[in-house]
Amino acid sequence: MPKQVLFIGCSNLVDDCAPPTKEQSWKDIVFGEDVTIKNLSWWGVGNQFINANLHDYLADHRPDYVYVQFTGLARYDLIVHPDFDIPGGYKNNIKTYRHRFFCSGGKVGSWLGEDRTNEMFMPLYWQDGNYQHVAEMSVHSVAGAINFLESTGIPYNWNFFYDITNPATPEEENYDGKIDGFPSILNKRCWIDSDPHTYCHRNNGLQEDGCHFDNRVYREWLSTVKEQIKWN
Repeated sequence: MPKQVLFIGCSNLVDDCAPPTKEQSWKDIVFGEDVTIKNLSWWGVGNQFINANLHDYLADHRPDYVYVQFTGLARYDLIVHPDFDIPGGYKNNIKTYRHRFFCSGGKVGSWLGEDRTNEMFMPLYWQDGNYQHVAEMSVHSVAGAINFLESTGIPYNWNFFYDITNPATPEEENYDGKIDGFPSILNKRCWIDSDPHTYCHRNNGLQEDGCHFDNRVYREWLSTVKEQIKWN
């Protein structure tokens, strides 16, 4: 029987169908072909979304390995009623495994320019530089996810897709935020101590938005961290 793998992250871990896909690169470099990957990653989501989906999925399944690629600290996600939307719709109204979320997308995310989403998210970003309370909530969601994984006994790894203390580009810092020091509350036992965003930036592997990866260069990054991956 193929081993079962769970991926959870934001758009930088989505299976975007652009070869070589990230999922295929993980199979080629880490797993081999005899695995089935369930990928709950989605565009524009924050760490509240990632934490909630991890808990929900593991309540019903026990995969053989979990990889969590946490996202920007300036993003914030609200769980909403399954039928809730706003007139005209909202891009980051997202339903995945169990819950529906309204996701801000960051300090300058999708919430800007819509009256209803401004009402929902503006109190979090009332001043351009004053989002540290959002970053703290995001870090606590990351800690909750890691501590939960520790309690399950399932092999796992985690990292952030970018360097949260020193983002590689000004655009990334503006979108997703930074903090002054790596949080001491985060258990590093299964941490991958390299992030793909910084690697891709250094190797001409970022897309024009300065955030997303060229999958070919992401594949190179994965090869550099293979020995840190505790999957079996």
